[in-house]
Amino acid sequence: MPPGSCVFFLRTLWHGGGANRSARSRLAVTAQYCEPWLRPQEAFSLATDRDTARGVSADIRRMLGYSIHPPFLGMVDGMHPERLLAT
Repeated sequence: MPPGSCVFFLRTLWHGGGANRSARSRLAVTAQYCEPWLRPQEAFSLATDRDTARGVSADIRRMLGYSIHPPFLGMVDGMHPERLLAT
């Protein structure tokens, strides 16, 4: 796809990236959502440093994984993961 292109596909599509035959690196952003009580495909709460997580809205923190699904799913050491941002 040319730079600046955008593609939308359904979850039922099998897809692959293919080889990067250019001399430049290739960057892609993918937004994937799942039920809040499921472990995500990528652990954004581990991939995003705490200073960045502290600086975004509560909605974005929830999407990063700083949330729970009561009573227990999503806890870290028996506590709500947002407590990690207070330290």
